[in-house]
Amino acid sequence: MFKGAAYIVVGNLVSKLAGFGREVAFAGWFGTGPIAAGFRIAQTAYLLPAQALVGDSLGAGLLPLYREMLARDKDAARMLVLIAAGYATLLSALLSIGLFVFTDDIVRFLVPGAGPKVWGIATELLVILSFATPAFLIGGMLSYLETSYGKFGAIAWRPLLLNIGSLAGAALAYWTGSYHWLATAILASHLIFVTWTVVEVRRLGGLRPQRRFARDEVVAIGGRFIRNALSLLSLPLIVQSTLVVERIISSHLGTSVIASVDYARFLADTTVQLIAMPLGVMTMASHGGQRSAAIDSHVAQVAVVAMVLATPVAALMLAYPEQVTRAIFARGAFDEHSVQVTAALVRYMGGAVFVSVAGYYLIKALNAQLRNREALIVVAAASLSSIAVNALLWRVLGVATMGVAVASYSLVSFAGAVWRLGLWRELRLPIGALAACLLLNLAVAGLVRQLHGSLVQLVVGIVATTLICGAVTLGVPRLRVTFWSPMIHNVQQRLARRRA
Repeated sequence: MFKGAAYIVVGNLVSKLAGFGREVAFAGWFGTGPIAAGFRIAQTAYLLPAQALVGDSLGAGLLPLYREMLARDKDAARMLVLIAAGYATLLSALLSIGLFVFTDDIVRFLVPGAGPKVWGIATELLVILSFATPAFLIGGMLSYLETSYGKFGAIAWRPLLLNIGSLAGAALAYWTGSYHWLATAILASHLIFVTWTVVEVRRLGGLRPQRRFARDEVVAIGGRFIRNALSLLSLPLIVQSTLVVERIISSHLGTSVIASVDYARFLADTTVQLIAMPLGVMTMASHGGQRSAAIDSHVAQVAVVAMVLATPVAALMLAYPEQVTRAIFARGAFDEHSVQVTAALVRYMGGAVFVSVAGYYLIKALNAQLRNREALIVVAAASLSSIAVNALLWRVLGVATMGVAVASYSLVSFAGAVWRLGLWRELRLPIGALAACLLLNLAVAGLVRQLHGSLVQLVVGIVATTLICGAVTLGVPRLRVTFWSPMIHNVQQRLARRRA
């Protein structure tokens, strides 16, 4: 399991380096101006329904069932894939048509306060991106399916391909002066990826059953898939509602805030995708459909490891948001105003990362146990908390509202998943120790910020954060046993093998 997770981590790390380069270049070329805002709006409009469906309904609905069927009847498993592919094709076609026909209305609804110039740019880009929805959905579903064969190439390298396409599109848009390349390059990347996944899945296990199925058998297999995925079909609406409210509020706070939200999200989401996503996928692939005390213990241990890995990142973004933002983005069109707006969001989005990664993983653990309805309830509660913060507090908190809302979502989803899995007793000590680690870093940051120079503050802050987090994880027995002992044991085994 962990070998496969490591493979996904490596793929994600490489892709995130490409994504980091893309975001830095994009910030320097377009800053937080109208083109940046219009592109982010168009991206949001086409990704909202598609990304939620791939990540939850199709992945969690298909993978555990496919793994179960594959062990008993390969042809039935193949029929399940065809049924899921038919569902994805029909749904994506409807989404594409809807996006294409109602492009202008969707953009104005998402960002009512953006203004005609931003609306026009977003509308033109969304027309192009609407054609990418089928490839996005089907490619994402098949990349999850590949993991059931113990292969992780598609799910590991998919982000890299898409990031390279996005970077190429941004470069072409900047050099040619035509912002349409921003969307055209993304469309081309999705078409290339879906072609790759179809070829790969056919090579591994085939897509066409070898025997004929009676109508009753097809209905029964399709019924199992629909029942398993049905509780997750509400997730797109929930996720859409959360992000739509965020976009609406950000447009009223200023055009620059629209793009700044995505720059801050990139920093926070990178941590989640590098740590929690591979662990969640591997749990679904290896323990799909299973429930036992041993699996609960495994989930608790993995959640602790995820939190320990994310805590230093959370501490840096919580204690040094301006320094982090300035070091990464402050160049070219990304001016001082952009730095201040983005840093206000980074503080809260980043500070909640240590519970974001654990919350994401624990939701996937619920999916792996086919407890999709419980996962839906947790996600719905988290989304409602985020919507409430955005809708009620934006006039009071201003720009920071979106960051606080994301932190609220992370805390509620984490607490809800811990409650439904019954892991509070196992996790309360690690949670308390890591929360104390964050507070200690905040206290030390007050002294570090007395130094002159943003870069000096950041370098000293990184050293201080590393020392504090290392001391806490070594000093708390539960964290030491869960996090450090396995790594030390693996190193000792490798050294022993080399000596032998």
